[in-house]
This record gives sequence, C-alpha cells and structure tokens, in this order.
Amino acid sequence: MRILVLWLFFGASLWAQQQAVPVDINKNQNFQKFTALKKAGNNLEAFKLGYELLDAYYTHTDLYFDLGLARAALPNAPQEGAAMVQKAYDLEPIYDRLAQAAISYAFYTKDLARAKQLLWEYSFYPRPPEDFTAAMNYLKGSLEYYKSSFTADQANTAQQLLNMHRSEATQNMKYFWEHFNPVYSASPEEMVQKGPAHYLNLLAPVKKQMQAGAFPVSYYNQSLETLATRTFWNNWKQAAILIPELKEQFSNARTTPMMKLKIYDILSKINEVNRNYEDNLSLATIMLDELPKYSYSNSAIMLAANNYLFSLIQREQFKEAYAFAKQVESLFEKVTQPEVKMNGYYNLSRAYSYGGDKAKGIQLAEAGVAYMKNTGNESHPQFGKTLPENLQALNVFQDKSTLVETDLNSNDVIELYDYGQQLGMQKKYAEAVPFYEKAFQLYKPKVKAATGSERSNLLDLYTKIGGNLIACLFESKQTDKIFPFMEELKANGLLTSKSGATPVSLPALQKSLKPDEALIYYSDVMRGNTHEGVYMAAVITNNTINYRYVNAAGALMRVYVDRNADIGEIEKKMAQRELRQPHYTVYRNLEEAGYNQYKKGDFVLLAELYRSFLNPSEGGEVQQQFTDSAYRDYIAGAFYTDLVSRLEPWFEGKKRLYISADGILNFLPFESFKNPLNRYLVEDYEIGYVPSGSLLADLRQRTASAYEKNVLAFGDAKYEKYASVGRELKSGADIKRLELDVEKSLQLKEPLDYAFATFSKEAMKYLKGAKAEVLAINELVPKTDLFLDTQMTENHFKKLHAAGALHKYKTIHLSSHASVHPYVFDLSGIAFSVYANPREGEDGILTVAEMGALDIETDFMFLSACQTGLGKLVPGEGVQGLNQAMLMAGANSTLTTLWSVNDYGTKIYTTQLYNKIFNENKEYLTASTEVKRAFIRGDYSKQLDLSHPQFWAPFIYTGK
Repeated sequence: MRILVLWLFFGASLWAQQQAVPVDINKNQNFQKFTALKKAGNNLEAFKLGYELLDAYYTHTDLYFDLGLARAALPNAPQEGAAMVQKAYDLEPIYDRLAQAAISYAFYTKDLARAKQLLWEYSFYPRPPEDFTAAMNYLKGSLEYYKSSFTADQANTAQQLLNMHRSEATQNMKYFWEHFNPVYSASPEEMVQKGPAHYLNLLAPVKKQMQAGAFPVSYYNQSLETLATRTFWNNWKQAAILIPELKEQFSNARTTPMMKLKIYDILSKINEVNRNYEDNLSLATIMLDELPKYSYSNSAIMLAANNYLFSLIQREQFKEAYAFAKQVESLFEKVTQPEVKMNGYYNLSRAYSYGGDKAKGIQLAEAGVAYMKNTGNESHPQFGKTLPENLQALNVFQDKSTLVETDLNSNDVIELYDYGQQLGMQKKYAEAVPFYEKAFQLYKPKVKAATGSERSNLLDLYTKIGGNLIACLFESKQTDKIFPFMEELKANGLLTSKSGATPVSLPALQKSLKPDEALIYYSDVMRGNTHEGVYMAAVITNNTINYRYVNAAGALMRVYVDRNADIGEIEKKMAQRELRQPHYTVYRNLEEAGYNQYKKGDFVLLAELYRSFLNPSEGGEVQQQFTDSAYRDYIAGAFYTDLVSRLEPWFEGKKRLYISADGILNFLPFESFKNPLNRYLVEDYEIGYVPSGSLLADLRQRTASAYEKNVLAFGDAKYEKYASVGRELKSGADIKRLELDVEKSLQLKEPLDYAFATFSKEAMKYLKGAKAEVLAINELVPKTDLFLDTQMTENHFKKLHAAGALHKYKTIHLSSHASVHPYVFDLSGIAFSVYANPREGEDGILTVAEMGALDIETDFMFLSACQTGLGKLVPGEGVQGLNQAMLMAGANSTLTTLWSVNDYGTKIYTTQLYNKIFNENKEYLTASTEVKRAFIRGDYSKQLDLSHPQFWAPFIYTGK
C-alpha cells in the first residue's frame, strides 16, 4: 500500500547528523542552554533552541510544558503556547502541575469546553485536603486573573465549572483511591511479579466506568501504557496479552493524539517481537497519516516509517519496501533521535538491498555502523550488535559464497532458519535439514498456543521453515520424513477448533481412504522466496504415497507470455482495488521469459487470468477479451500439463480425487482442467476438496447423526438501503481505522451497519432466482422447512441456533448475496434480509466470524451465493472465509462457489443436486459430479448453453 508522508521539508546530507544526542535530556547541552535562557526571561531565544530539541525528545513531558510557557509569554502567541502545554498534559495527565497549568491556559484562551473536560478529569486526582485547598485557590486565582477578558456569560460559566469541580472531587477521588490506585500506584517490581493479566482484571471495572463516560480516558490510558511498557521491558512474552487492550485504546476516538503516540510506540514493539507484522503495517499506516498533522518531530514520523519498513521486509514484500524507502529517505535525513536514526539505517539498508539496489544498501549499512560509532553507541543493547551484524548479513546477501556460521545448539529460530537457507543456496540439502528441523520444532509450540490474528502472523514464518524443510528432505532423498511436516502445514486449525484432535499419521490417513480414492497434496515450497508456482505434490492412496515437484512455469509460462497485456490489465485493477501500485513481470516473447520462474505475484495473476476466461461476465458485463473458448481450453490444458499430468500415473484408475491445495490453487476449479484427449478432469474423476488429510479423516470418523428433517432453506431476502451514511474513506489510513473499529465492534457484538454502509451506498439487488431456488427445493425434498422474506433474517437464524434447532437438519441451504470483502476481511459474510437500521442488535449480515462461532452439526451446508468459496489466504490455514467458517461451525461438508453464479444455471444445478441426494440417495460428491457431467453433455442446455464451465465449474464441494 502506498503511503504519502506529508511533512518532508528538509534537505540535509544523509550522513551529516553525527553529533551525539544523549538519551537523558538533562545531559543535553542545548537543553541546559534552553533552561538558562528561559530563567533569564529570554523566551524567544529559549523557544527557538528548545523547539529544535522536540525532534529527539518527542514524548518528553517537561520539554513541551516549558516550551509552552515560553511560547505563551511571547507577543501574540497564547494559542500556540496553550497547545504545547496541552500536549504536555496529554502525555502525562495524572500530574498535578500540568493539570493546573492546562486548566489555567484553557481559561487564558477562553476555551471553556476544554476547561470543563480538564476540570472533570482533575476532580479524580487524589489529594489530601490541604493540597486540594491549595489547588482550588490556584484555579480561583487563575480565573480571577483572566476574568477581565471574559464576557459576563463566560465568567459565570467558568465559575460554575469550578464549583462543579469542587462538588465532584470528593466522590471522584474516592473512586480513584478505591478502584484505580491499586494499578496506578503499583511499583515496577509488583507489575512484573503479578503480571499484566492481574492488572487487566483490576482495570476491568474501571474500564466499564470509562466506557460509560464516568472515568477519564486519559487516566486509564496512562496506566495502561505504563503497564505495557514495564511489562515489555521486563518480560516481553507476557506483554502479548495486552495487545487487544492497547489496540482498543489506540483506536478509541477519545484517546488524545500524544497518548496515542505513546500507546503506538509500545504496541508496535510488542507486535514486532510477536511477529504481528500485519497489525504493525495497519497501525503504522494510521500513524503516518496522523503524525504530520500534530507532531513537531521528524523522528516521531520516522518511528512509524521504521515500523512500516521493518514489517514489509519481514513479510518479504521487497518491492513495496524499496518503493517506500525511496519515499521516506528525505524524512530520514532530518532525524536526530539516535535510536530512530540507527533503526532507520537498519531498515533502509535492508529495503534497498533486498529491493534490488544492493550497492546503496551496503552503503547505508556502512553509514549506520559509522553513525553508531561516531555517536558513542557501540554499547547500545540493541543496535551495538544489530548494525554490525546487518552489514555482515548484507555482504553475505551480496556475495552468497560466504557463509555465516551457526551452531546447531542455538535456540534462536531465526538464526537456525537463516543458516538453513544459506546451506540450501549452497545445495547442501542434507546439512540444511537438521537446522530447519530444529527451527520447526522450536517454533511449533508457539504456533499451536496462539489464536486469532497472532496465530496467522506466526504461521507466516512457520510455513516458510516447513516449506524449505520439505524441499531439502526431498532433495536429500529423505522422503520417508516428508509427510508429517506436509500435514503440519495444512489447515489443521480447522481440526483443533472443534475436536481438539492432532494431525493424522500417514497410516491413519491411508486407512480412512477408500480403494478407489486418492488424496493429492500441493505444498508451496517456494514460500518466503521471490518465486511462485513451485509445489511439492504428494499423491496418497490407501496403500501408497509418492512425491514430486510440480512447477507451473512450463506450459503455463507460454500462457503468461501470450496474454501478458491482459495480465497487466488484471494487475492494474487489483492494485487499484487494494490501494497499491501495480507490479508484474513484463515479457514480450517466450525467449525473453526463457526458463525463468514466476516472480512474486505473477502466478496469482495467471490464476486470475484463467478465472476470467472461466467466467468472462464477472461484474455483470461480458469481457470480450476472455470469451475465446478455444484459448480457454488451451489454458485449461496448460494447467493440466503443469499441475496434474505428471501425477496422474499414481492415481490412474481411481474414481475419486480429493485436492488439498495451497495458496492461490485454492481458487481454481481443478475439475475444469483438460487432458490431451480434450476431456475435463471431472469427466474422468469425482473431484472434491479438503483443507487437510487430518480434517478428512476426522470427518469420516464422526458418528452419523439421525436428523429429524432434511433441509432448512432460507431465501427471498429483502434488502433496504442502510440509514447510516457510513465512514468517509479518503486514504489507506482511513481503511485501517475502519478495520480497527470493525474488530472492536465484533468483540463487543455490536452491529456493523456503519461499516457495511461505507461500501454499500445503495440497497442490494433483489434476487428473484433465490426465491425460485428455495421454493423448488421445498417442493422437491420432503421434510423441508422454508423461511422467506420477513422470516429470512439474521435474528431468526440465530434464534434457531440458540435453541439448538439447527441440529435437526441434515442440510442447511442459504440463498442470498454474499461476498468476501476486498478491503476489510471481517465484513465478509452472507446477507439475510437487510433493513435500514439494525433490528434486535443485528445488521442483517452473518459475517465469517459469526458463522464460525455457530454450532450446527449439519451434514451438508450449501451457500448458494456469489464467491462463497473465496476468502483470505493464510499460510498454514488455507482459505479463511465462509467455507472455513462453516467447517469450523461443525458442518461435515460444504458446497460453495468460486465466482458469481447465473440464476438459471444455479437453479438447475441445485434442483438436480438435491434430487440426486434425497430422491436417488447419492453421496454429495457423487451427486455433484453427475450434475456437472450432465451440464457438460448439454443435458440441461434448453434455454441456455450450460456446457460452458462458467455455469458448473464454480460449485466446489469440500468435506467428507
């Protein structure tokens, strides 16, 4: 995502800032001069000198305070001085002197609304009677001093505010002492000893008061930030428990900007050590948008830029990191805060090196080491070691013949992984295996213990280690050891989410397979490198397992070259939708492509090209460039050649294939691939999908339920326009803010109408076909319960769930609009009837999170809507989306779609499917396959030619 840094007004040399800036401001000679000038009454010179210090000491409370006093003493500058005093208060609100000064300056500038807020907050400040009396006398004197400039009404209002402060103070101070003080007054030793969970528990009732507007947000935030900082620097592992609370207060509209900066600083550190890079990118995006609007410090802005760069590099988004590095280089030139400066050298050097400009990367790394030495930071606990190691690592990156030795006794996962990579580049595969194995086993418990977004973030490195390990095992002919690691990298989160089961062993998996079945695994072994489209494939039957590489850069590379212009247009549209710059590899001819692999993002675009040929009318308008059926078949043949043909001898003669895909392959219908005899794969095999062999085995071991009824069908939803106007989105930062708000609303189980209205300015289109579809099911299948129109509501569905009634049905069928949201994944879901305003607390959209939390135990769940089989690709978890949510909720099998479906074709497919299931007693996958084959033969092409894969290929069966 492109970020515009708005405050870049400098032009110094990159390495000119060499003077040491002490961490302790009191040891800074310029600060000593500033203090002396201020005491001498030379406020103008004092302000000029002190203002320069703000870059390095951007969260120093007393500096802001003293600068505010100096500024306010200058002619015609009361507002600017008051603003600086206010920043000081916002940094440390539980501070008697600052509170009094902030209130006084609110009187000075006649900002009585601010004075009211400050006086209320100050009423909680715990003081003995004599201090309270002294404070009241100060505030009364301050009001008297400025009252002469007030109108009569203003003077009366100000006096009432002081009286209210006096009347509220006794009760508010009592609340502070009894409920808040146990946290606020805890010593660093106590906080570390008792742990953050203990203090979060103490803060829980205070938080409720705060949310109700009965306790200052500022006080709560100061205590939370202190707790997080002390925890992090003493036990960073424990600090992870504070992430949700810190994120909530970061996004709280009542959190002041300066406190938000402090919360961001510690939250980004906690995220970094927990590898929550996606969260850090979101937070940094917001801060880079906001900081230039209120911060006086280039270093503070560079703090966020560093976090953004570091996260991009860790996610190996090197092109984006390189582009962003060039964008912020001028910002970096003006930074004076030593730690931010050294961190900038570290991140910029890596971004340039990995982004393609290795010479400049080395130059920056060398400059970073020189800066560290020249400023006396050789003994810095972090950068004293990191910067020299970074220079060494980048030299190794430039000259791959050099190896940095690592001891196998090391317990550093990154170190072991990096050394394994170095050995792999030297083709010392057998030697690399033990390093990868140890890194994998060390990281495994942490991944297993994590949940939610933390788990997703950890899985990124976990799957990189595993992919490299699998490749090295194969290359060193240790194939007997591959399967357990391959299985670990599949979507086992689905398995443990319900049953608590562990990954299946190879013998147990083979035992669950029937003689006429084969299970095909695809595992991306290039994950984490700069190439795509290389997979380790495994074909598993009830008595064999075979492995081989599958490289999609063979026949499909010709397609990539042939349709390079179309691929470029697809990438431009995707980049525009995702608010980033487009990038893909341009090849003018096959000779230029040569034997190259796909670079990152290219194979994804090739898959999107094929999807466009399969469904040329996506979006409502036919895209003529994708209507060439002969070329569509050519691509289908190329996918068969590169992904299937070399595996087919191992499953030849089988009746049924289960595909356990990886990455973008999850969004391709394998049944649409064509063999050299011009036959679709589905014509020779029943094609089903499973996230993992473990889940397949678990599903087949479940005890069959005796269902009271056959089908629960919902359709005929009505859609109104949302009354909410939604949010205004002007930048990527606005989207990240919305993501945080949505996350919070989901936690609090609040309606999301404001978020849906942000992207849906008009009512959704009524679906006539949905009503016809469920009416046909009701007529065809006995023991069907049908809910239409006003009964097709999210409330009604959830009431059935709460009553346990969903357990009665063998099949649940939902026919409506659905979507995987392109910006805010948490908004993905299926629509019930949508009303202008939420009803009974429901917004009408059953989101993926809400669906995953259900307990349905149905045998078969069919989401008859557009793109219900799509979702967010998470390494090691497969596709997070509606399909995964249904499996997590307890469905034994699902049917979803990979693109927008035609009403007529869907009705034919649905009625024929249910007829075969309930009247001919066919298995779900067999029934689906027979219907697809009938489509291909043209059996149903009466009103419309339904033999085109557009009409039958999107229906994807997953499950037992």
